[in-house]
Amino acid sequence: MKIEVTNINVRREGGEVVGLQVYFNGRLGDQSINLNGYIPLAEGEFESHLDMPAIETAVRQKVVDRILSGESPTE
Repeated sequence: MKIEVTNINVRREGGEVVGLQVYFNGRLGDQSINLNGYIPLAEGEFESHLDMPAIETAVRQKVVDRILSGESPTE
């Protein structure tokens, strides 16, 4: 699945980055599945510098985990 990050909202508390809200578009190579949404990343799930490939990998894994578990976000 190809995941493309389209927007990142940074959550801060007391001037410190405590999380990211990562918006994305995703699709299979044959275009049979298209999806979009956002995945929250908490402190510790991203480096202090933004490494886009690492963020896209983390989003891809969370999307797969949610699809496979049937988990519904609670935020």
